[in-house]
Amino acid sequence: MTLTPEEVRNSGNYSLIKELGHDQIVEFVMAQMKLLRWPVAFFYGFNIVLFALIVLFTAGNIFHSWISWGQYWMYLGIGIVAGMIVVIPFHEMVHGLAYKLTGAPRVKFGADMRQMLFYASAPGFVAGKYDFYVVAFSPFVLINLLFLAGIVFGSTGVQWAALVAIFMHSTMCIGDFAMVNYFASLPGKEVYTYDDKTEKRSYFFVKS
Repeated sequence: MTLTPEEVRNSGNYSLIKELGHDQIVEFVMAQMKLLRWPVAFFYGFNIVLFALIVLFTAGNIFHSWISWGQYWMYLGIGIVAGMIVVIPFHEMVHGLAYKLTGAPRVKFGADMRQMLFYASAPGFVAGKYDFYVVAFSPFVLINLLFLAGIVFGSTGVQWAALVAIFMHSTMCIGDFAMVNYFASLPGKEVYTYDDKTEKRSYFFVKS
């Protein structure tokens, strides 16, 4: 069943539990990342493992010279740029595709440079909890799988760049994990959310 914003607001079957102004997203994300639920625990654990692998590769290169230090720094730079900059439009395109697959009629892309945020949104589309999980996690899974292919099939330099890129991209997924962390604070409840383009706010409801 596809819900509309009017239905969740006015039917009496849903209760508003949170309003989030789009100028408050960074503050919201930072607050959620302090609350240790399964999405935040996975985010920190995954990135700690990646950082440990980066340290191990660097230590291994010191002792075993897997690649020259010129290549080390070159591929490090490539990995940082790929994981932080080049990946941004693809990350948001995957969000947009996931919105479409979950039923959103239209998707909007944009950026808020004051908060250094890039986003894909589906104004007026009411997403349930599991729809939102698909939207939030799709870029993390699909893009990191592409970088993982570089580790599996690439040369040593490419493997190093891909490892750095996975780490950089995964840390940039912090907003996606923070939003899911909020949903995880409501276990067993039917949670719905939608963005209002005009009001520049997101609304969260639970089924009464």
